[in-house]
This record gives sequence, structure tokens and C-alpha cells, in this order.
Amino acid sequence: MVNAANAEMIHGGGVAYAIARAAAGDAAAYTRLTQEAMQKEYGRPFIRHDEVVVTPPLALAERGIRLVLHIVGPRCDGRWDKETEAKLTSALFAALRRADAEGIRHIAFPAVSAGIYGCPFDAVVRTFAAAVQGYAASFPRRTLRQVTLVLRTEDDVRRARQALGWDEQDL
Repeated sequence: MVNAANAEMIHGGGVAYAIARAAAGDAAAYTRLTQEAMQKEYGRPFIRHDEVVVTPPLALAERGIRLVLHIVGPRCDGRWDKETEAKLTSALFAALRRADAEGIRHIAFPAVSAGIYGCPFDAVVRTFAAAVQGYAASFPRRTLRQVTLVLRTEDDVRRARQALGWDEQDL
């Protein structure tokens, strides 16, 4: 599964907090684990949009999760432009590449940057769909076979369908 984290891997709110609590029972403990993994892999206390920190799922393994891939999307605060879209695409591609490298066949993403980071939901959904389609077209011999966008509410699902121009039979 993918975690929408911040660059410093402090899991203090939103999806990151929920995943940290579910994995370790304690967000602070999972923050320490993630920061140690980040320091080991990158040798610094932050990641860029095109980087991924991988941690074990801990208690999430009971739900079939093999790894947690932490990425950082862009901050928007309501603003959306080509640079923001490129940063989000880079983060999504990084997670897809890493999932493939780890031999993962199915991965679930939250709507990265659409929550606390304030990016427009519709733009995030369209960018997610384009990134997944672009990745699939670029890497036809991939291990990764299924990519899921996990949304919180039925209204979010309705809005995502609308953003993509889908109706019921498109699912």
C-alpha cells in the first residue's frame, strides 16, 4: 500500500497518521521506523517527490499488506499548475516503479495530495489515472497488475467518476 506522507516522514495527520496507527498502534513509533528507513536509504532526513521510503507493514500484514511505500506529493493549498501536476506524477511513478521492483502485483493508493496538502480532488484523480495509464504503457512487462485508488466516501467515488467522465458501466 502507498502512504501519502510528508517529506520528513512525520505521520502526524491524515492518511499517514491512520496508516501509522494501523501498522504500529502508535504513530510516533512508526514515524521513528520510517525515518530510520529513510536515513538508511537516502542518508538524509527528507525525501523528494521522485523518491520512496519502504517499511514493513507490521500489523497491516494481517490484512494482506506486504510493504508500505511512503511517497510525498506536492502541496497545493488550492493552487494547481503544470509544476504541481509534474511533482504528483513523479511521486506516483516512483511508487509504481518501486512496487514493480519489489514484485508487488496489486497496490492501493490514497488520493495523494488531495487531503491536508490541499490539491484539487478532481485534478489529483485525473493525474492519478494518467500516471497509471502512462506507467502501464511504458512498462508492458511489469509485475504490477492491479492499481487501486482508495477513497473514503461514496461521494468521493462519485466525484472521482465524474472527474474521469465515467458512468456506472465504466467500472
